[in-house]
Amino acid sequence: MQLRKILGILTIVLFLVTAVIVVMFYLNVVPLSNPEEQMAHGITDTFMWWAYILFFVCAILAFLVFPLWGFVQQIIDNPKSVVKTLVVVAAVALVYIVAYALADGSFSSITDTLVETNETELKWSGAGLNALYISLGIAVLAVIYAEVAKKLN
Repeated sequence: MQLRKILGILTIVLFLVTAVIVVMFYLNVVPLSNPEEQMAHGITDTFMWWAYILFFVCAILAFLVFPLWGFVQQIIDNPKSVVKTLVVVAAVALVYIVAYALADGSFSSITDTLVETNETELKWSGAGLNALYISLGIAVLAVIYAEVAKKLN
């Protein structure tokens, strides 16, 4: 089955389930057996869970399925171009490894009083910030290089 056909069927199924939930909302039909629970949560709880499901389905498709599908197609169509992709993935991994190595993970006066956390969480937070700073620096250098190369040519 083609990817386009699978996505079309998935879209129709998700739309139909969403339509059923919306109709349940307007008809005030709630699939809860306990009246107290029905008064406390109502249809809002169902809406929220459906929103979570839709979000995670879209996130998994966007960040896992589609890139992997494109990578497999790239391997089939042009195996030599896979090397470029792997070099980019290795460069990004190297940025995150360096960012993690530079992260401190020590407590500061702010983290002592306002937030309950541990050293591991602080290390990962610092690594994320360091990766952001490194990526920003690389982007700025790339823009400068592009402009200088354009002026010299």
